[in-house]
Amino acid sequence: MTKICPKCKNPFTCSGDSDCWCEDVQIHKKEMLVIMEMYTDCLCPDCLGEYSEK
Repeated sequence: MTKICPKCKNPFTCSGDSDCWCEDVQIHKKEMLVIMEMYTDCLCPDCLGEYSEK
């Protein structure tokens, strides 16, 4: 399904299950809590990548 990123407002594809691209993004628990507090829906690959482990 196509979603709109709540951070950048760009459209992106979300599978919404364990096969989604976001399952492969490694994010520290602390960063995930920040994301969950700030946004009510999924972030696009670019925006989620800003929080990923480097």
